[in-house]
Amino acid sequence: RIERSGAPEREVVTAVADAALLIVARDGDRSRLGPKSLGKATRFVVDHAPCPVLVVWPEAAPAVATIPPPPPHPPDPRKPPGPPRP
Repeated sequence: RIERSGAPEREVVTAVADAALLIVARDGDRSRLGPKSLGKATRFVVDHAPCPVLVVWPEAAPAVATIPPPPPHPPDPRKPPGPPRP
């Protein structure tokens, strides 16, 4: 058992400095897939852990159809426009 104090996400990253793998559960919006399915602390740990991170769903994962569409991107002025979309 390890007891630490401080910001939980930073303490987790520090505590796993020599780990081969970190397993965490999703803590955000578990009703759909996508970036909002990770809470702020878990997102920090996934982005900063010094080892591989396995993120698991605490229950059955939502359908792939729940992935939100990508954000719109402004057109690149260096590229000619493509064919019109139907």
